[in-house]
Amino acid sequence: MNLRIVFLCVFILPSAAAAQSSSRGDRWEFYLSPVWTASKDYSFEGGSTAKTDTGFGWTLGFAKNLNAQVALGFELGWGQADYRATVAGGTGNLGNAVNVNSEIETWTTRFFGTYYLSPGRFAPFVSGGLGWTYIDTNIPSGPPEGFCWYYPWYGQVCETYVPTQTTTKFSYNAALGLRYDFSPGFVRGLVNAQYVDFGGSYGSTYWTQYRIDFGVKF
Repeated sequence: MNLRIVFLCVFILPSAAAAQSSSRGDRWEFYLSPVWTASKDYSFEGGSTAKTDTGFGWTLGFAKNLNAQVALGFELGWGQADYRATVAGGTGNLGNAVNVNSEIETWTTRFFGTYYLSPGRFAPFVSGGLGWTYIDTNIPSGPPEGFCWYYPWYGQVCETYVPTQTTTKFSYNAALGLRYDFSPGFVRGLVNAQYVDFGGSYGSTYWTQYRIDFGVKF
């Protein structure tokens, strides 16, 4: 009798808990996520190099669970990381390299799909998406520019803006993780590979991200 009780507690009850309905089927969800991006070394055309430090950012997401195992959604993500770069000289300026210390900012929008390997409360999953990534290197691309506005009841306000080198590129991602549902919310932990297609001789590159989603179903 005692062995039966031990077997029930150790094997049967945890399996039954994991198989409990997640209640996420046919429901919308919203989540906010802190994101950590791993540091990485980069090499570019002409001999320029860069190294990013560990970055931090946020992701805001919406999704529709078509059933307990399939979801489609949209995400908006922002990230920032300090970096150090050596900018190699080009034609007519060979041999003259410039060292740059700055920060890079990225904004990513993506449409994605997620497949949960189990309909239960504990569910491993895989996910993938397509979108665009806007990158601001914060390297000045021109002289400072001044702007002035006249605000009601306040008067004239003038500010200075320094244009920087930016680009927007096609991007895609692949992720895997684990989800736990509780009423009315959920939490997910995942590892994400974010790819950006720069085109030309450089092609595409990726960075590894670690993310925790805190969400609510409705």
